[in-house]
Amino acid sequence: GGNKRKLSAGMALIGGPPVIFLDEPSTGMDPVARRLLWDAITRTRESGKAIIITSHSMEECEALCTRLAVMVNGQFKCLGSPQHLKSKFGSGYTLLAKVRVETELEEMDLQLFKDFIESTFP
Repeated sequence: GGNKRKLSAGMALIGGPPVIFLDEPSTGMDPVARRLLWDAITRTRESGKAIIITSHSMEECEALCTRLAVMVNGQFKCLGSPQHLKSKFGSGYTLLAKVRVETELEEMDLQLFKDFIESTFP
């Protein structure tokens, strides 16, 4: 859990290696521990060290990374700053809903569903 992650991250940062690899560094940590780890990673990055992080958390990537690469099926699909990727790929939503309408009442329910989606995500 979180304590093993803290220990692993501490071991990776100790000794000042020129490149640090961290795999999902804050997964399972409580918010206070995550903030302390992120602060340590940021200080290390600002000291000129290269840090390579794998993460599924966009929040973590935005907080820690100066450049992001997105991989799909083991292939790099895009590379850039967090702001660049958000600007290029972050607008709009795609929602695919498959429904079976068999009665007139279900058709009315479907219209309510459509109206809700359109009002919630303009």
